[in-house]
Amino acid sequence: WDAARMAERWYKRHAALLRHSFARNPLIFYADAPDFQQSNVISGIIEQGTGGVTEGARERVIMPFTGIYASTDHVLGHELVHVFQYKIAEATEGGLANLDNVPLWMIEGMAEYLSLGRDDPHTAMWLRDALRRNDLPTVSQLNTDPRYFPYRFGEAMWAFIGGTWGDEAINRVYRSALTRGYEEAFRSVLGMRSDSLSKRWH
Repeated sequence: WDAARMAERWYKRHAALLRHSFARNPLIFYADAPDFQQSNVISGIIEQGTGGVTEGARERVIMPFTGIYASTDHVLGHELVHVFQYKIAEATEGGLANLDNVPLWMIEGMAEYLSLGRDDPHTAMWLRDALRRNDLPTVSQLNTDPRYFPYRFGEAMWAFIGGTWGDEAINRVYRSALTRGYEEAFRSVLGMRSDSLSKRWH
């Protein structure tokens, strides 16, 4: 019952912000992380640090109960953002192939931001460390340099966008990026190029 309640709550939040709805979506829960890692629902090896998986083709969410209510709630919220991302992409001309236009930091950062919120201590720690080393990435670096973890820095960039232009801009940037690429999405929604966005963020 707890999982159903959490899923319904996340669905309502995400549907309102992303202005999209759907009738149903499969959720597969495992009792704990070891059971999840032995899943045969999806192919391949599930790494120890993987909290959950959302399949691109079937859009099934597969995840374990973590043993910590808040952690399970966060992972479920994160994975359900991915479901919305897939379903919104499917509804655009070009379908799921349009996800190739959206960088990983935008995909994972958006899922983190919409499931953790603007003030996340873990992400704040990453940013403080980057600032102390004078190594806060630009948008270009987020797109191309694997040293910059897309979850943390992506969340931080979306938090900046949401805090500056409002969370509605997140939906508009994502939808625009699907069909026109991230650079045009920034220009049309935020009124600036990615290099200007980087400077303002810094």
